[in-house]
Amino acid sequence: MLLYLAFKNIISKKSSFVIILFIAFAVMLLVVTNSIFDSTENGVQKTFASSFAGDIVIRPEYKKPLSLFGDETPVTGKLTELPQLVPYNDIVDQLNQNPFIQDFVPQVSGISLLESDGLEEEKCYMFGVPAEKYLELMTSIKILEGRPWKDGEKGIMLSKNYADNMKVKLGDTLQFKISEGFSSRIRAVPLTAIYEYSIENAILDRIVLTNPETVRAIMDMSDLSSADQVELSEELETLLSDENLDDLFSDAGDVSEVIHTEEEIISQEEFSSFQDSYTNSSSWNYIICRVSDPKKTGKVIKSLNKLFKENDWPAQAVNWRSSAGSTAFYLYILRLILNIGIIIILGAGFIVVNNTLVINVLDRIREIGTMRAIGANKRYITKECAAETMIMAFIAGIIGCVFGLIASALLSSVQVTFSNEFLIQLFGGKILSTSVSATNLLFSFSVSIFIGLIAWIYPLINAIRVNPVEAMQGAK
Repeated sequence: MLLYLAFKNIISKKSSFVIILFIAFAVMLLVVTNSIFDSTENGVQKTFASSFAGDIVIRPEYKKPLSLFGDETPVTGKLTELPQLVPYNDIVDQLNQNPFIQDFVPQVSGISLLESDGLEEEKCYMFGVPAEKYLELMTSIKILEGRPWKDGEKGIMLSKNYADNMKVKLGDTLQFKISEGFSSRIRAVPLTAIYEYSIENAILDRIVLTNPETVRAIMDMSDLSSADQVELSEELETLLSDENLDDLFSDAGDVSEVIHTEEEIISQEEFSSFQDSYTNSSSWNYIICRVSDPKKTGKVIKSLNKLFKENDWPAQAVNWRSSAGSTAFYLYILRLILNIGIIIILGAGFIVVNNTLVINVLDRIREIGTMRAIGANKRYITKECAAETMIMAFIAGIIGCVFGLIASALLSSVQVTFSNEFLIQLFGGKILSTSVSATNLLFSFSVSIFIGLIAWIYPLINAIRVNPVEAMQGAK
C-alpha cells in the first residue's frame, strides 16, 4: 500500500519527472566518462605492456625511483649505474614455478650516445635483451626489415622513426659511445633489423634494442655465469680436474717433435652446455614478466614481494606503470586531473539534482501536515517520502545507465580520431574508443541510489517538526 501511494504521488507531480531526468542525465554522463577513461587506461596499459614494460617487472631494490630507463629522479634526470638483480638464478627458478607467470625475459639497461658515419651523436636508451625471446613477449613489435640477432651474435634493432631520424639503413654499422673524463668506451654494432610498434608513442622512440653483451661492455658491467648452468659428463669433469691438469704439463719441455695423445671426444650437447655458460649470464638489471591472467596482476605482485621479503632478497616486483618511466607517470597525473575536472562538473550537476529534491519535499509541507492531522505518525511520513525518493532514484539510475550504454556505443561508432601526439599518448591510441564495464554501470547506478538516500533526509526532518495546524495553513 505504501509503495502504491508513493508511486501514485510520483506520477501525479510534474516535478518528479524533472527530477528523474536530472538524475538520469547525470548518471548517463558518469557512464560515458568512465567508459572513456576505462578504455584509455586499458589502451595505454596494453600499448606499454606489449611494447616494452610487460605486466610485471622485477627490479633491484633502489633508493631512488627506478624504471626500465634507469634512474627516474626528477632532479638529476639521468641514468646512473644500475645495480644488478640478485639472486638472479633463484628468482628465475621461482618464476618458472609460479603458475600465474606465463613467460618472462631478462633485460640489462644503459644509456649512451649513438652515432653513425660521423653524423651528430644522439642520446639513446639501450635495452640489452635476447632478441627472439623479447619479441615473443612484446607482441606490439613488428619487424619491417632484417631479422633479430641470435644468442651470441651482435646486433641492434631500431624503430622506423628512430632509423629515419638517424638516416641509417639495414646493414649500417652504428656506434655506442660513453665518455668518462679523457677516455671513452666505443662499441660498434651492425643494424640487423628495423621495426615498428602497433601504436605510435614518443616514449617508444627512446628505445634502442641491442644484444646484452654490448650493453654490459659499454656500461663496464661484470658478466657472471652460474656454475650450476653447466652440466658435464663424468669423463669431461675428470679431464678438467686439477689433478689431471697438473699431470698434463708435468713432463713439458722444449721439444721439437710432435707428441700424439689419446683423443678425448666431447659430445655436441656437452660442448653447447659449456659454451652456453658464457652466454647464459646471470648479470641482468630486470626481468620482464607476462601473466596468464592480467586481472590477477596485483595479486601476483604481492605474492612475489612477499617471497622476496621472506628470503631477504634485494628485489622488488612492480606493475607496468612503475617500470615505464616518468612519461607514463605524467600521463597518469594528467588523466587524473582530467578525471577530477569531470567529477567537479558532475558534482555541480548533482547539487542541482539534490536541491530539486529538497524543494520537492519542502513543497509538500501542507500535505504532510494534513496527513499528520488525520492520524499519520512521523514514521509513516518518513517511509512514504523515502519510498518516493528511492523509486525516482531507482528509475533514473536505470534510465541513465541505458542511455549511457547507447551514448558510449554511438561515440565509438563515430570513431573520433586524434592527430596530436599528446592526445594519442593520453588516450592510448589514434581513435577514441569506449568500453562500458559492469563495474562502471554498478558504480553509476549506486551514485543514483546514493543521491536518493541523502536528498530527502534534511528537508523531511524540518518538515515533520512543523506543527500540523501551521503546516495545513501553508506556514513554513
